[in-house]
Amino acid sequence: MTDISRRTVLLGSGTLAALLAAPRWLEAQENAPKSIRAIQPWEFKSIQPAESGFVLNRASIAEGLTALQPDGSVVPCLAASWTASDDAKEWRFVLREGIVFHDGTPVTAEAVKASMEALLPQARRLSAVHIASITAEGKEVVFHLEKPFGPLPAYLCDYAISVYAPAAFGPDGQVAQVISTGPFKVDAIELPRRLSLVRHDGYWGEKPVVERAEFEAVANGETRANMALAGDADVIMNIPTPSVSRIASSGTMQVHEVINPRVHALYPDCGKPQFSDVRTRRALSLAIDRTAIAKTIMRNADLAATQLFPPVMPDWHFDDLPRYDYDMAAAEALLDDAGWVKGPDGIRSKDGVRFAGTIRTFPNRPEMPVIAAALQAMFKTVGYELAISIGEASAIVEAKQNGTLDIGFSSRHLAIVPDGIAVISSEFVVEDSRNQSDTGATNWRNEEFDKLCDAYYGETDEKVRATSRRRLTEILQEDLPAIPIVWYSQIFAVSDRVDGFVNDPFEQRLYLDRLSFKA
Repeated sequence: MTDISRRTVLLGSGTLAALLAAPRWLEAQENAPKSIRAIQPWEFKSIQPAESGFVLNRASIAEGLTALQPDGSVVPCLAASWTASDDAKEWRFVLREGIVFHDGTPVTAEAVKASMEALLPQARRLSAVHIASITAEGKEVVFHLEKPFGPLPAYLCDYAISVYAPAAFGPDGQVAQVISTGPFKVDAIELPRRLSLVRHDGYWGEKPVVERAEFEAVANGETRANMALAGDADVIMNIPTPSVSRIASSGTMQVHEVINPRVHALYPDCGKPQFSDVRTRRALSLAIDRTAIAKTIMRNADLAATQLFPPVMPDWHFDDLPRYDYDMAAAEALLDDAGWVKGPDGIRSKDGVRFAGTIRTFPNRPEMPVIAAALQAMFKTVGYELAISIGEASAIVEAKQNGTLDIGFSSRHLAIVPDGIAVISSEFVVEDSRNQSDTGATNWRNEEFDKLCDAYYGETDEKVRATSRRRLTEILQEDLPAIPIVWYSQIFAVSDRVDGFVNDPFEQRLYLDRLSFKA
């Protein structure tokens, strides 16, 4: 079994008031032996896996049957192994021996089955699997599917379907206490910002060296940067790029950066006259100087997106795809050919429709409004008038649903499910994309694309799947239902007093269980 970080969560029993009592919290802080302090940007407003499971997994709290390694491989976790029937409609996962939940109860096939059945209704990505039933047969958890589904082990890495103990669930089937299986368990919780973790001495794998970990949410990027400059934590996630050089030169913490499977991309409404013609989408893409944006705003020229998927996802990234060039003359020619004529003010129009619209984005990733401003200037050069609206990410979804969206500018993690087919299908295969609950193509359809995705799910021959992956990425590159701008790098500041830090490009785990203090 490949060594892999393990996650655990226990929201202790008793009333919430008792858990959050200040004396207990302060005592945990003041008397904590060998305590790691980790900072990340996202608040966790509930303990439901579908909502905040990414935090619980990242904090080494919750685990699933399978897990995603930093190299992108899917490996056994609570399941020691798995097999599939020839038609890929029955999958058997054999559980490891001797696993116990944080409350000391054994992890049985029956317990895993019950957990899966309780969480599946909220696990949106698992809806693609079409699970007919789950059974517990001895030490095996068996998935019976309505139709073949080749990438099931990858889908079971999803944090929304991690395994929780029977005692974790309340009468309504919701998670009432966080009781899972990993190397740390929760000693105290303060929603939405803080988890106090203790080592799970009954853990089935290699136990953490540190006895405690404090896991905190600090939403403001500048605040996180100042904490790094002051050395106020051991691990700080998502350092803003403008602060990297200051932190690196200060000597207080080391900076670690890796390109991860995330893309900042434009999602135009392909049903509107400004974007219904692929020539206009290609023209706007040609008007974007991605290298300049990557160098000046992201501070890393390697982040200029040449396609949707970055190299860290080699199954979905193809170096020989035609690149996104920066060519203003070609952009102008495409718009001329498509019939968009420049007016006296330099803005184009066609059939009484002005070549203009609003880009909606959000400030949670501080570089995004800055990139939007750069795009505004670039687009104006070719005759597109871009207004900018900065608000909550939910405003993009609302605009899609009510039909007022022109362009959404979103940041999309491409590997929450390790197989890129998950994001491909959820973003681009939909009867009416306005019904999507997050980012995705709007009013774009491609029959070949839809058929390829449907066939991919049922295919078990890897050579056939590889051919499909190639064609799917080609269609996205050619038709541009989304216009990638830059990829993203995960930047951490790490204290010199700790060893064993792992910068996971897939953002799945902080690997707190691998950290130790230097002698």
